[in-house]
Amino acid sequence: MVDIRICSFNVKGLNILAKRSQICQFLKKQKVNFALLQETHFRKGHVPNLSHTVFNQWYQGPSQTGSSRGVSIAIHKNTPLMVCSILFDEDGRFIFIKGSLGTQMVNLGNIYAPNVGQADWLCRTLNSFQEFAEGIAILGGDMNVALGPFIDTSGKCSSMPLGALRRIKAGVASAGLVDIWRTLNPTTRDYTFYSGAHKSYQRLDYICVSPSVLSACTNTAIGSILLSDHAPVMLDIKVSFLPKSHFTWRLDKTILSNLRRQSNL
Repeated sequence: MVDIRICSFNVKGLNILAKRSQICQFLKKQKVNFALLQETHFRKGHVPNLSHTVFNQWYQGPSQTGSSRGVSIAIHKNTPLMVCSILFDEDGRFIFIKGSLGTQMVNLGNIYAPNVGQADWLCRTLNSFQEFAEGIAILGGDMNVALGPFIDTSGKCSSMPLGALRRIKAGVASAGLVDIWRTLNPTTRDYTFYSGAHKSYQRLDYICVSPSVLSACTNTAIGSILLSDHAPVMLDIKVSFLPKSHFTWRLDKTILSNLRRQSNL
């Protein structure tokens, strides 16, 4: 059995090199295999070099004219996902990738919903993900809505009509997905976003999975609001379709360089 860790994180901008380094160091420290990042803020024609020594596979949708959107999927160098298909929208709000991980087909979805018209957008996007997915499905992102206002907001209420919330929940279920954090924490109150304007906390960020992997989900957690105005959401899945040999230890090349330098002194 091998542990896979997924992180969904609204990073609120990655244009600055120092911020990208902070986020990558955080992901490395947390031993993340798949990072689903929202609000990268890359401007049209100004996407930086996203290569990293640890996260060497980055999938970024096309740059949009607005500067408040953008989604990326970053994959750890020792995670052998063989990507075969990618789907994204031109508005910088979702990216889906499909590939084989060992003997299993895996689909990763990353979404950043608008803050108005969430029900229509989410139902349409979830339907697209369902049509795209084949095999295990994992979808994370910022939905910009608290699905259960009474338990997912500190104020225990929502400005969104009840009918719209029901549509979104039905859309998640129709896509064959389960809100894993709420499933494993049915009565816990925890939040991923603080609104200074409304002085309230809300759980807006989610990781949803296929019901078939529920029994393999060993842990899920909401982190602290430190590097962004959102907290990261983590999920650990124990898989049997990937042998441990795929996760090989690699010697840090800087160690060899230091040894050669010392031997020449």
